[in-house]
Amino acid sequence: MIRAFLLLSTLLLFAVYDVHAQKSNTPFYSISGQVVNAETGEPVALASFVVNNTIGVVTDQKGAFKLNKLKGGPITYNVSFLGYSPVERKLVLSADIKDLRIALTPLSLGLEEVVVTAQPTGAGSTSKIGEEAIRHIQPMSIGDMFQLLPGNLSVNPNLNGVGQAAIREIGSNANNALGAAVIVDGAPLSNDGNLQALSPSLAGSASNQSQNGMSDQTTAGKGVDLRSVSPDNVESMEVIRGIPSVEYGNLTSGVVIVKTKTGSTPWEAKFKADPYSKMVYAGKGFTLKNGSAINAGIDWTQSFGDTRKRYLGYDRISATLGYSKSFDVAGRPMLLRLNGSFYSNVNNSKTDPQMQVTSSTFENKNIGARLNAEGSWKINGAALTALEYGFMVSQAYQSDRLHEYVASASGVISNTLKPGAYEGIFLPSSYYSDYEIEGKPLSVYLQVKANKIIQLGGGGGNFTNLRAGADWRYDANYGRGLLYDINKPPQSISSQTLRPRSFRDIPALNNLSFFFEDRLNLKIGGTSLALQAGVRLTNMFLDPQAGQNDIFVAEPRVNLNYSLYEGPKAAVAVTGGWGLSYKMPTLLYLYPDNAYFDRVSLAKISNADPTSSLAVLTTDVLTDLANPDFKPARSRKYEAGLSFRLGRVRGMVTYFREKHTDEFGFSTTPHYMHYETYDVPTEATDLRFADGKVTYTDASGSTVDAKTKKEDYIATYYRPTNKSHTEKQGVEYSFDLGSWRALCTSLIIDGAWFHIRRTDEQEYYSKISENYDYIRLMPAGSGTLQNRVNTNFRFITHIPQLKLVFSTTMQVVWYESQQNIWQDGSGNDRFSLSDDGKFMQVMPVGFYDKQGNYTPWQQGFGDRPEYSQMVNKSLAVAYDRETFRPWVMFNFRLTKEIGRVAELSFTANNFTRTSRWHYYDTRTGYKQIYPDMYFGAELKLRIGSR
Repeated sequence: MIRAFLLLSTLLLFAVYDVHAQKSNTPFYSISGQVVNAETGEPVALASFVVNNTIGVVTDQKGAFKLNKLKGGPITYNVSFLGYSPVERKLVLSADIKDLRIALTPLSLGLEEVVVTAQPTGAGSTSKIGEEAIRHIQPMSIGDMFQLLPGNLSVNPNLNGVGQAAIREIGSNANNALGAAVIVDGAPLSNDGNLQALSPSLAGSASNQSQNGMSDQTTAGKGVDLRSVSPDNVESMEVIRGIPSVEYGNLTSGVVIVKTKTGSTPWEAKFKADPYSKMVYAGKGFTLKNGSAINAGIDWTQSFGDTRKRYLGYDRISATLGYSKSFDVAGRPMLLRLNGSFYSNVNNSKTDPQMQVTSSTFENKNIGARLNAEGSWKINGAALTALEYGFMVSQAYQSDRLHEYVASASGVISNTLKPGAYEGIFLPSSYYSDYEIEGKPLSVYLQVKANKIIQLGGGGGNFTNLRAGADWRYDANYGRGLLYDINKPPQSISSQTLRPRSFRDIPALNNLSFFFEDRLNLKIGGTSLALQAGVRLTNMFLDPQAGQNDIFVAEPRVNLNYSLYEGPKAAVAVTGGWGLSYKMPTLLYLYPDNAYFDRVSLAKISNADPTSSLAVLTTDVLTDLANPDFKPARSRKYEAGLSFRLGRVRGMVTYFREKHTDEFGFSTTPHYMHYETYDVPTEATDLRFADGKVTYTDASGSTVDAKTKKEDYIATYYRPTNKSHTEKQGVEYSFDLGSWRALCTSLIIDGAWFHIRRTDEQEYYSKISENYDYIRLMPAGSGTLQNRVNTNFRFITHIPQLKLVFSTTMQVVWYESQQNIWQDGSGNDRFSLSDDGKFMQVMPVGFYDKQGNYTPWQQGFGDRPEYSQMVNKSLAVAYDRETFRPWVMFNFRLTKEIGRVAELSFTANNFTRTSRWHYYDTRTGYKQIYPDMYFGAELKLRIGSR
C-alpha cells in the first residue's frame, strides 16, 4: 500500500506539472468589495471571504476585502461570520470585480432555511455541527454533540462522568478516546502529561484500588475530558471520522475540530435546567474602534448524578476571553486571534450521612488555564501564498484526594526504598487514611505552515495547493505526585505496596513533526477531481529512562473526491481514501514507577511488653520497568463512498475499514520472591533485629538466634504493553430528503452499521490465588465482537413566520449483538466444551512455579489435581452471541425565538417513557436498553445589538 501511495503521489506531481506546463492565455483578475449586515447595512468586520475553499481573506473594520491574482473562469466563493447565515455563490470571473456587496443575514429562525443537524462536508467522512445545531440540541458539554454523527445514539446530558470522545465506537473505549485529537482554535488539547494514577505498577491507570467511583473521574491513559470545553462558547465543531489531512497528528481514531466564538456578538445570558443540572452563562462580543474585536464568556454549571444523593456532585466554572484583529503588514493582510481560557472541574463524593464511620470520600479537581494564538499572513507572492502560525500553552492543576477507613489486614508496613530485610512498623487495627495525587501537567504547542497555490490552465477551478509545515509538542508534569502519611498508608490488597513518587522526576515528552501535502483540483472534461495526498514525519525524543531510542514514524495519507457529474438538478461523486496514523505513547506508559514488594518475615506484637514486639519485612524493589519494546499505537484506514444530489434530495454512503494495532494497556507480570521467615516462641522477650538476624531472650534468660525458614512467593505487578488490537468495518449513511413545504417539514435519515472486533495481542499471566504454587500463562486472542445497525429518522419542522423549529427523532436500533471470543491468529476458537458439557475451557500455554521455572502445557494436565485450577473455565454459553431485540426511541426538541430579545428551548429524550431491561443469556446480570426519560429547558436572553 505504501508503494501504491508513492506511485500515486508521483503521478499526481506529473499531472500537476503537465497541466501547469500547458500554454494558457487565461488572464488574472481581482475581486474586491464589502460585507455588510443585511438588516442594518453596517459593515461586518473579520468576516471570512474564501474562493474555491482555498484562497481567502478576512474583512477589515469597514467590512472591505480584496483578493488579487485570481485566474479567470468559474469560481465559487463563501462568506461567513459568527452569528450570520453563511453565503455561497458562484460566478464566472472574466474581469476585475469591484464593489461586490455581500449582505449577511443574522441567524434567526425567521430565515427560510436553518440547519439543526450535522452536515457532511469534505472529501472524507467529515461532519460539521454549526451554531444553529448546537443551540438546538442544548448540550452540557461538547461530548453531547457526538450524538448527531451517523451511527451514534442519543444520550442524556450527564456531567457526572468524564467526557470522552467516541468515534465509530459502540459504547466507550479508552484507546478510542485517547486516539481522538481534539483541536481547539488551531491547537490540540493534550492529555499526554496526565499522571493521575495511584501507581501504574500496582493499579495501572486507576487512581485507587476501591470500586468507589473515584477512578471513573480521572482520565489518565484516556482522552481529554471534554467537560473542560463549554459548548456555550463554541461556534462550530467538525469531526473527521475518516482519513484526516497530514496537518493533524498524534491520533488514531479521528479529529475533533472546535472553533470558539470570535468577533462582535450581542449580550447573551443563558439559563439551563434539567432534573439533574443547572447552568448559567453570560457572554458578549465587542468591536473596538481600531477594527479589532473582543469576545468574552463565562459559565457556571452544577450537576448531580442522583438528586437523592446531594453528596455526589460536579461543579464547573469556565471562562474565555478572545481577541481578534486584521491588519496590514508590508501591504499584505494579516489575521491575529488570541484566546485565553480558564476551567475548573470539581467532582465531590462526600460522606453519606447514613454511613458516617466506614464510608470513603473523594474529591477530583481539574483546574487549568490555556492561552493560544493563531493567525495567517496572506503574502500572495511568487513563492508563497500564505503563512499560518499557531501557538498554545496550557497549565493545569489536578488533584485526586481520597479519605477512607482502613481495617488493616497485615498490620505491618515498611517504608524502605531499598531491597533487603528491614524492621517494620506496626499499624493500628484500624485507622483513617488520606492520600492525594497531585499533578501539574504543562503542555506547549507550536506550529508553522506555509502554502503555495498554483492556478493551473483551464480556468479558476484548476489549481494545486502545496502545503508544508512543522509542529512541536512538549508535555511535562511538575506535580508532587502521590502524597500520604507514610505511617497511615492507603490500604494495599496485595504484597505489592506503595511508595511516594514525585512527577517532577519524570522526563518531559518532546515530539517534532514535519508534514508535506498537495491538494489538487482539476476539471477533466465534464468531471472534476479533488485529490489530497501528503505525508507526515514525526520523531519522539526519548530520555534514557524510557529504555529505548527515539521513536520515528511516517504517516502517508490520501483522500480523493471525483465528481462524475454536477448539474443544476443532479450531481454524483465517488470518494475514497487510505492512510496511516500513529498515537505516540504518553508519560503514563513511557515512564512507569518502581514496584515494591513487602513480605512479612516476622510479626510478633505484645501490648503488655513492648520489648516482646518486633516486625521484620523483606522488601524487593524492581526498577527500570520501562518497556523497551513499547511502540506507538498504529491505525490504518480505508474508505470508499458515494455522494449524490437529485433535486432536493441529497445523500452519502461510506464504507470504511480500520485496523488499530499496538493499542496501549497494562499487563500482569510475575515477580518471584525468595525470602526468609523467622520462628520466635510466644514467650520470647527482648526481640532485636540486626545484620539480618533476629535475636530474643528465651525463658532461661539466654540470648538466642531465631531459626529461619526459606519461603518462595509469586508476586505480580503491571507493566505497560501494546496490549490490544481492534478491527472495525462498517457503513455510514446520511440522506436529506428535502422539505415538504405544505408541512414545513424536512426528513433526514442517517445511521450506520458498525462491526468491531477487539482482542488482546499478547499472551498474559494470570494468578490463581495468593497461596497457589503456580502462575499460568494464557494464550492471546481473548476479546469481544460487537455489531450494531441503527437508523435515525429526524423530522424537522421549521415555521419561519413563527420563528419556531422543532424536531422529532425516531431512533431505531435494528440489530445489536455482542460476543466474547478467544481465537488464535487464524480465527480458530481456543475454547472447547468440557467433558461434562457444563463449561467452556481454555488451556494455558504453560505455567511457572515459585522458582520461576517454566513448564509448557501438555495434554492431560487439566485432569491432574495439582494443575486443574489453571484451566480457564466459564459457562457453556459464555462464548455464544448475545443478541438484543430491536428497539425504538423517540426524542423531541423545540426552539422558539421570542421577538429579538429571547429564545426558549426545550428537549425531551425518550418522551414516551419506554423502559426495557435485557437479561443476559451468556452471563448473569442485565442491561438497561432505553435511557431514562430526560427533559430540560433553556432560556436565552439577548440584550442590545452587536
